[in-house]
Amino acid sequence: MENIDMLGYLIVPLLIVIVVNLVMKYFLKDKKKKDKGFVLLYQRLSYRRRFIRALWGIPFMLLMYFIIYQQEVFTETQLQVVALVFLLTVLFDAGYNYYRWKKEEQTA
Repeated sequence: MENIDMLGYLIVPLLIVIVVNLVMKYFLKDKKKKDKGFVLLYQRLSYRRRFIRALWGIPFMLLMYFIIYQQEVFTETQLQVVALVFLLTVLFDAGYNYYRWKKEEQTA
């Protein structure tokens, strides 16, 4: 039963986020990316701004993990999986955006 709870907490929201991002990416693919000023939609940002937003997301992710930890919903093993997923997500997102930012700078 614990594995089903874990799937409900992680997999379903992850699938929703992926679908919404794919839809937004499709609708905003030909729009000019902004490097200055406020932009709500992630897909409208330049890769430099996406990298900065990924770094700003780290404190919020730590806060979310702390709240999840305090709720005592997950077992110790499940908390470790959640921490690993959070860490890998931030590292991949920041690393990919940094790589694309530098690649974009070289071609410009």
